[in-house]
Amino acid sequence: MRVRKAFIAGVGVDPHALAPPTRNFDHDDVELVEVSYELTFSIGDLRPQFFRHYADWLVDMREYPDPDDELEAQLRGLAWPSLGVLAEVDPHLFAVVLLALGHELLTDLEAGRDPMVPVRYALTSVDEVELRGSRIALRGTAWELPARRLVMN
Repeated sequence: MRVRKAFIAGVGVDPHALAPPTRNFDHDDVELVEVSYELTFSIGDLRPQFFRHYADWLVDMREYPDPDDELEAQLRGLAWPSLGVLAEVDPHLFAVVLLALGHELLTDLEAGRDPMVPVRYALTSVDEVELRGSRIALRGTAWELPARRLVMN
């Protein structure tokens, strides 16, 4: 995913300094600080793999229906729309779907990272999704990682 803007505790940061929590961070001997984050992107910034994951998720719901799942019932009522169609016909439900797929959104973040920029924040949750016209804002918590020190020989 391409992140347009990123904020940690309200301060703008390089979006490439963010990573999902699936990376191997050695934090056993370091106390991590929890901070809030916000990042913005558009639906077009998501990778095709995220759209395929959404489609597979719908297939799974259709094959193994859960009569008590309200989100599934709403998607069924809309005839299992694609993600783009869902964003147009029911923006509120679209935001709820993104919230439900929050972990996958964070995983999609890794694909757009510049590997030359050191990771400073590991995003741990997606707690809120807000739609601002064509922009999507994700909010949640992250760990601030300690800066790595360069060792000169």
